[in-house]
Amino acid sequence: MLEENLLNLEAHELMVLMGMIYFIAGTIKGVIGIGLPTTGMAILSFFVSPLIALGLNLMPMFVSNFWQFWKAENHLKLLKQYKFFAFFMMVLILITSFYAVDLGDNLIRLLFGSMVLLFVLVNFFGFQPRINYKSDKKIQIFFGSLSGLLGGATSLWAMPITFYLLMKNLTPRQFVDTSGFFILVGCIPVSIGYISTNVFVAEMLILGIIGSIFAIIGFQLGEKLRNKINSAVFKRLVLIFFSLAGAKMIVQSVFNII
Repeated sequence: MLEENLLNLEAHELMVLMGMIYFIAGTIKGVIGIGLPTTGMAILSFFVSPLIALGLNLMPMFVSNFWQFWKAENHLKLLKQYKFFAFFMMVLILITSFYAVDLGDNLIRLLFGSMVLLFVLVNFFGFQPRINYKSDKKIQIFFGSLSGLLGGATSLWAMPITFYLLMKNLTPRQFVDTSGFFILVGCIPVSIGYISTNVFVAEMLILGIIGSIFAIIGFQLGEKLRNKINSAVFKRLVLIFFSLAGAKMIVQSVFNII
């Protein structure tokens, strides 16, 4: 499967590439709490097909969010508070992840690029609605279901998660802990689907381990940088990159340019 990579990279070149990409992605995640799957997929899309990128993204995403959730405060409280969101997301991710392999590279590019641009627009222009406590259960079910529908096909269930958490008006620490929990539990069903349909294959294991190690190193660095840099400027630069990568993928999908 990896012989289909767009630039015909050698195995050792892919290893170096995975280390570099997920060090960057992990650093971004450490600073702003999210962005590893998006960054990983966005950069990988310049070198490999979207379907291969989905497979390569799996292990670093799983490991980094396990690490993030492990460092969270009060794991049981998170589970109880967001059980409806997590349940509906996991069920629908499990279903949709079995269809990712059938979507084709162009449709995956279009879905991914569209979600990234939507994410950028929401972050650039703000998202101010607030959740009424009484309606939180229904909103959890809606956004959890939306995350599941999109997540299995694109690995980007973090997009609806972000919209939901912004409405919750959480503290930065609560945002990081909760987003880590949601993305981690989503990794369980998507792993089942991707392994069963050969989106993730054995030859990706070493690359996934390398990406995971450098993602954790980057995450640790990002945590240390979080209070030492202008996070607003940093986030804006990241969003500009996301917008360029998303626009590129949409153009490729529409005009079938490789």
